[in-house]
Formats: sequence, structure tokens, C-alpha cells
Amino acid sequence: RLENLAGRLSEQIEADSIELLNAFKDEKFLKSAGFSTATALAMYLPNTYNLFWEVTPKDFKKRMLEYYNLFWNKERIQKANSLKLNPIQVNILASIVQKESVSSEEQNKIAGVYLNRLKKNMKLQADPTVIYAIKKKEDKFNKVIRRVLYKDLKLNSPYNTYRYGGLTPGPICMPNLSTIDAVLNPESHDYLYFVASPTNPGLHLFSKNLSEHNKNKRLYTEWLNRKKLFR
Repeated sequence: RLENLAGRLSEQIEADSIELLNAFKDEKFLKSAGFSTATALAMYLPNTYNLFWEVTPKDFKKRMLEYYNLFWNKERIQKANSLKLNPIQVNILASIVQKESVSSEEQNKIAGVYLNRLKKNMKLQADPTVIYAIKKKEDKFNKVIRRVLYKDLKLNSPYNTYRYGGLTPGPICMPNLSTIDAVLNPESHDYLYFVASPTNPGLHLFSKNLSEHNKNKRLYTEWLNRKKLFR
């Protein structure tokens, strides 16, 4: 979140976290750059930057916007357009993909699943968005949630993609540049569902229809129950 970013940066430069956060949430600046407070995090791309220690929050965010515009070159914008997404939407989807899997071998495939769903006007139904919605509602972002329950899917939040269609209002984390590129270069397939694999930690089981998915989900649920992971 912007709060985490401000806190981390205040350990590296002279400005404190409050100064930085106020600068990050400057609505006039955000509007002029094409962002909102909900999408502001998308402007900050994780990388290594050389900056003077006394750089001001104002100059820092300008520097980040310059890099953002360099990253979103003509080729990446064309790829985003071919997916019927803009750069901010790509970042939002990448944030969801990253929370689903940090495995580079799967991110392109997961991106393909979500893009298939968007094309069919299906809800994304992404568990990480529900977890984010819970934390946001309770204002407890350090809360550990190891299992999403059926009652959680009813939470009335625009970040709950089980309840609302389309993408979330903003990114749910700061995605890696490689994850953004994974979304821009999705794997082409017919998969519409996936669930965590109980036999290959960190990987997933993919399916093309609900019947196959329910079988895979049953395996995963049984594994969770055996591990006594009820929350």
C-alpha cells in the first residue's frame, strides 16, 4: 500500500513517512498524471533507483512518474490495448496475479485465466481480492488469513471480485515488473478455473469447466481440512 511504501522510503531518504504519504495522495498531482487515490500505487514500479538522500517527496514522485512513462513504452501500450486494457488496468490485474502465485512459470497461465473470464464477462472470483477486502474493511493489513470462507464471499466491497464484476478499483499490492509483463504476454488457453494444488505447493490445478474445477477444489478443501487450516 502507499502507507507501506512511504514507511519503507522514509528509512532510505530524509523525508519522513507522513510527508511522503501526503505527497503520494496529492489529488491534484494524481489527477494531472491520470491516477486517483485508489490507483496511485500503480505509478510506483519496483526497481532500483539512484536518488539523493535529501530528495523531496515532490521530486521523488515526479521521478517515479518519469520512470512509469518510460516503462510504458509504445510496445507495452500496444500489448495492453490488444487485451482491451490500459496500463493501470494491467497493473491492477498483475497485482491479483502476483497474489495468486509468485511462480514465474504459472503467472502467464493465471493471467490467461483471468483474461478469459473478462472476455466472457465472468466475475474474476479471485480469493486474494477477498482477503484484501477483509483487511481493508477491518483496517488490519497485517492480519493473516490462510483460508477464505464462504461467508467472506458475501462481503460488500468493490474489492470483492466474487460480488462485483470486472477489476478491483485499484491494485491490491505492488506487482513485480515481471508480473506486469506476464499479464501483457498471457498464455493462450481455454482454462477458466484454477485452485491451489495440494501435492505441488505453490502451484495450481487448472480446469476448463466447472465440473473439473469442483473435483480439483474438493481435493484442495480436503487437504486444508487435514491440515486443520480453518482460517
